[in-house]
Amino acid sequence: MKIINFFFLLFLLPTLLLSREINIDKLIDKATKEHKHLFIFLHWTDCVYCQEMIMFTLESEKIQKIVKKDFVYEHINTAYKDTVKYKDFNGTAKEFVKYIGFGYPTSVFYDQNKSIAELFPGVYNEDEFAVVLKYISSESYKKMEYDDYAKKMGIKEKE
Repeated sequence: MKIINFFFLLFLLPTLLLSREINIDKLIDKATKEHKHLFIFLHWTDCVYCQEMIMFTLESEKIQKIVKKDFVYEHINTAYKDTVKYKDFNGTAKEFVKYIGFGYPTSVFYDQNKSIAELFPGVYNEDEFAVVLKYISSESYKKMEYDDYAKKMGIKEKE
């Protein structure tokens, strides 16, 4: 019986340790206090595109420097048992992805009004994503569409 309990705890413990509560409203409050935007990256462990975005874009020194300076950053991995709270939503990470209406990978940016400022689904290379981050941090999203901003910054339209 002790062996069964040991194996039960062995498999249950990682799930409990990986489970966290992500309160987006509180993260937006923190970002607002710091004069930043909230950046949430939605991904899934077994998603090849998500891993590509993490390894080649989000982990680059250039992108990390911009994110640290201008954003409060959080990731939500839908493979985990995280609970997400945002306005009237309270559910799992997988349910949250359905709630906002996009899959993964998706980069979600929030403004100080606790609204989604912009969503950027898909994979971006380092240079493209640097433009995305500058588009948000400069609040250009309030004045123009991203495609117009990207053209102005010399980034060709994604196919």
